[in-house]
Amino acid sequence: MTKDLPMDNEKYLHELLKWISSDSLLVIDGSGDIRRIYCPFKVISLVNFPEIIKGQKVSVDAIKLTVEVKEVFIIKGTAYYIIYFKIILES
Repeated sequence: MTKDLPMDNEKYLHELLKWISSDSLLVIDGSGDIRRIYCPFKVISLVNFPEIIKGQKVSVDAIKLTVEVKEVFIIKGTAYYIIYFKIILES
């Protein structure tokens, strides 16, 4: 049996899925413009992980949502919360 999301989360998820996909992300660049970046894109780790060292540049293969409606980056098959990374925007 699956557990249903509370109504607020369901509405949020429904709206969010209109704008996101597993292969791209909307970001605000240094000029304040909204840009869509597509996987793979580069990020820098802000913390140490068993497979990734703080400060290491890695490639994001996909973006997913957890059941708690939190975004994660898929890097080499492993999910990491996006808050632990800084996105590198290339022109």
